[in-house]
Amino acid sequence: MRNSVGHSGLLIVLVCTLSACQIPFYANQKKQPAPAPVQVVQPKPVITKEQQAVKMLILNGEYTLSQDQLLTPTNDNAYDYFRAALKLDPTNTRAKGGLQGIVMRYVDLARQAAARGNYSQATTMLNNARIVDPTNLLIKEVATGLAEQIKSAPPVEPYRGGPNEFLLDASLLGKDDPKIIAKLTEIAQKLKVTNGLAMIIARTDVEGRWIYQKMRDAVPGYRVRGDIKLGSPPRVQLVPSS
Repeated sequence: MRNSVGHSGLLIVLVCTLSACQIPFYANQKKQPAPAPVQVVQPKPVITKEQQAVKMLILNGEYTLSQDQLLTPTNDNAYDYFRAALKLDPTNTRAKGGLQGIVMRYVDLARQAAARGNYSQATTMLNNARIVDPTNLLIKEVATGLAEQIKSAPPVEPYRGGPNEFLLDASLLGKDDPKIIAKLTEIAQKLKVTNGLAMIIARTDVEGRWIYQKMRDAVPGYRVRGDIKLGSPPRVQLVPSS
């Protein structure tokens, strides 16, 4: 009887010992932290020289547009910058939008001029808008309204010109007619004597540059200084230099 009890106790101890050994291994291990997420570095997009050139042309176009340098001065105007950008990137929507911005600005200037009764200047502004976009429907709409306004407006006295102002025959501008060449030569020589500035008022940018070039040709070696403004009637005003 005593031996039976002793064997039973020994058996219980062995069972308990073996049960303790059956505890899973992972229960004794410390939980490992989750690995940190791997950051994927996206490669920077490669900008080609052509794309960089387009970007700079558009930035210059947007700046000159904000300064009302729409078609002038030569080589530093919004129209030339946006067109150059489109030559490199014909589908560039930003450059196309810039050209439409020029049209909208000229249409706005035309409306302002018409509201003041300056119909010739309003017509000039619309003509400049057509240079940018000849088929624009808004230009046609405003031009139709302007024509109706002009019909109902009272007759306007012709512009007589102010002091030191020389009116030019509009029908001869752009032609190598001896009369207009002689007139511009006379103006250029007076400008040289006074060493003043020439304020050229022309109906279009092309017309203004033509007048300026003929005045330069009339006084070789002398630097003709001045500026071109869009307006009508075409004329040159001599301004004393300060």
